[in-house]
Amino acid sequence: MKKKASWLTMLLATMLVLAACSGNGANGNNQTQETNTGGAGEGEKPYEIVYAYPTFESVPTDLQLVQDEINKITLEKINATVKLLPISNSAFTNQINLMLSGGEKLDAFVMLGDYSTQISRGALYPIGNIMEENAQATIDVLGENYYNATKVDGVSYGIPSIRDLAQDYGFVVRKDLVEKHNIDLSQVTTFDDVEIIFKAIKENEPGMVGAANLSNGSILSTYAIHDPLGNNLGVLMNNGLDNLEVVNLFATEEYEHILRKLREWYVAGYLLQDAATTPEFTNVIVKSGKAAGWFSAMKPGFEEQESRNVGLEMVAARTGEAVAKTDTVTNVALGVAAKSENPAKTLQFLNLLYTDQEIINLIDWGIEGKHYVKVEGSDNVIKYPEGVTGDNVAYKNYSWMHGNQFLSYVFEGDDPEVYKEMEQFNKSAAASKALGFSFNGDELKNEIAACNAVLEQYRRVLESGVVDVDKTLPDFLKKLEDAGINKIIEEKQKQLDAWAAANGVS
Repeated sequence: MKKKASWLTMLLATMLVLAACSGNGANGNNQTQETNTGGAGEGEKPYEIVYAYPTFESVPTDLQLVQDEINKITLEKINATVKLLPISNSAFTNQINLMLSGGEKLDAFVMLGDYSTQISRGALYPIGNIMEENAQATIDVLGENYYNATKVDGVSYGIPSIRDLAQDYGFVVRKDLVEKHNIDLSQVTTFDDVEIIFKAIKENEPGMVGAANLSNGSILSTYAIHDPLGNNLGVLMNNGLDNLEVVNLFATEEYEHILRKLREWYVAGYLLQDAATTPEFTNVIVKSGKAAGWFSAMKPGFEEQESRNVGLEMVAARTGEAVAKTDTVTNVALGVAAKSENPAKTLQFLNLLYTDQEIINLIDWGIEGKHYVKVEGSDNVIKYPEGVTGDNVAYKNYSWMHGNQFLSYVFEGDDPEVYKEMEQFNKSAAASKALGFSFNGDELKNEIAACNAVLEQYRRVLESGVVDVDKTLPDFLKKLEDAGINKIIEEKQKQLDAWAAANGVS
């Protein structure tokens, strides 16, 4: 543990020094780091980069205006234009897979929690082979250790966004309801304790349930009790803090307990009754008054972030300690599509997302004066212009998703020092014993695909509470075994043991 914690501390120190040198938004300095992106030769035709990412809102009406402003910079710096392609999060993974299999043009895309899976699918170009030539500045900003966390068999296939490296866990809920019903959030310290909130809502708010479903239908997708080791097919329990024994998460007592509790809450009317089928996002469900809150992974400034997304003030009960895992590093990552016609040029664009403050704030916040204005007396705190709100702003995006969040402006209401808080959060977080390990599933693609199909069939209904655990869980486990999960676990344990021996981890 001590070795891994020191790794994280070293990496964060490196990031902080480099970020300070670059004059990022967190320090209120508008300078942009100079980068050598290997610009185009004389007369070379600009290359169009199609960049896809998930969105949790409708497509912004001013997307084209923002894209045009970004392209003024990219044309000058790397002789390329960018086509921004936001896709609804509920359809994002399927759409990306269809684009890749159908030969539709796609150069770069964001991955939310499926980095290892996309490597196994062959969806990603091995950027580690061309990083130094086209994006050395990104490696410098990340720090070698942070960048190395993305490597599989020594080669990187993606770049993590610079944000929170660790996550803590809990339940986020509307503040007005907490105050109205005198709910004592200090009493909510475990997963089971969230029932305190649910009972108060059930008894006092007709027509409202305690918890909205997550957008992908699985509570445990972001409320973790384990280190997923890339794909949840063989995990370390207790977030990897205890040992290096790879087990089947879905066959553990801990997982079964959570399923039974979710089923109990569903029957009691604490969860959405259409939880297994609703396509609505959690913030929309809460904003509409159908639910009081949701389970989530968290970070410094999380409550303020979600208050903006919902349009109502939110507070949180944290029920799990902050932990850093390889998946919290690669949980939000940017990659070059395997079939990109120009991987080098695409990587040069991604490099700008980690080093160019002007591009970062365009893609995060839009156009200054139209979509935001700076708060008087501040270089890095912004707010909406007069007459503009979170509901009617014509451009909205997510700063944690696109490259270097530490170059992004801070929105009014958030702590201006939020990135310093995030740095301390990361440094103080516990570390999984497997932090830095990445599983190579190339030899088990068929088994991984078969198991993922089983997960898609069963996890949503089980983790929404809508089916009987006694009847459904045995079928789920049997189908996972038939699909080859034990073979995956055996290979993952073998690779983890080799990695641990090479890195002095026990």
